[in-house]
Amino acid sequence: MKRALAFLLLGLSALAQEVVVYPGFAEVKEPLELPPSSWVYLAGEKLSRIVPGSLRLLGVEEVERVYQGSTVLFRYRGEGKATLRYLYTGLSGEVFYTLEEGRLTAWARLRLEGEPLQAQKLLLLAGEAPVLEARATPGVAFKALAEAAPGSPFGLFRYELPPRKLLPGVTEVPFLRAEVGPERLLRYQAPFRTEALLPLERGYRFLAPFPLAPGSLEAVEGGLFLGQALLPATPQGEAAEVWLGLDLEARLSRRVRLLAQTETEATYQVETRLKNPYAYPVTLRLAETFPKPFRLDFPGATLLPEGYRLELALKPGEERTLAYRLTLPR
Repeated sequence: MKRALAFLLLGLSALAQEVVVYPGFAEVKEPLELPPSSWVYLAGEKLSRIVPGSLRLLGVEEVERVYQGSTVLFRYRGEGKATLRYLYTGLSGEVFYTLEEGRLTAWARLRLEGEPLQAQKLLLLAGEAPVLEARATPGVAFKALAEAAPGSPFGLFRYELPPRKLLPGVTEVPFLRAEVGPERLLRYQAPFRTEALLPLERGYRFLAPFPLAPGSLEAVEGGLFLGQALLPATPQGEAAEVWLGLDLEARLSRRVRLLAQTETEATYQVETRLKNPYAYPVTLRLAETFPKPFRLDFPGATLLPEGYRLELALKPGEERTLAYRLTLPR
């Protein structure tokens, strides 16, 4: 009876001291003080969310595990301090962001099913889509972590969170903040078009103050909600961009004139104009592609095999006209 009671107390007192949260699961390590030879883990309903094959006793030499309903009997060589380690699909996490009046805040969103977890050390690992798709097969995401280069945007970014007791449900915690002074962008990126008015996208660009895992970003400026967008993975110190949809105020105006033509080709003069309608500076980014073969004469632009790209800054109220000569097959 005393032995059974000791087993029960061990099962109830095993609290999660170290929790590493991934996009689709968590790695949990619980400290234990083991009796000699054997111990019963009273997992309860938690066992149904533990990834098969991930349950281990670290610090002793395991001999056997016997699963009986919601309990696990461990037989081992050794005793004393040890760690119960497992992968738990009942806890998952992701990163999202707010950009409000130039201040970027990174948030952790943690989802917990089942009983509370006490985390003295809490780490969030957020990754790209191939990792996020592994929700149903956590072992794949775990393998992706092992193969990823540290800090790589195609692997996983690591964030330390304050110790806390995780409760069932969804918990959102801000964990990093920085003033980023975003640059306002207007973009036209499309195949060559001859319409008189061309739409522009609006967005922001800023240097990543810390590694940015992919996640949604909500933008607020002047107290107004401007939209949500996907922030791509961006290493610290590199330029991050988010695009918030069409700009209803700013548009490009275009005029196309035929200069010359033969039986096989035609040459056009293309003029594109933009007036910055805002009381603050914006950066205009143009990128067009053309049907091949083509010839392009566009001073100041970066010529590409498929077209060109160009970036220029406009002061408040400034108007710019860009002109290029384009030859296309008839």
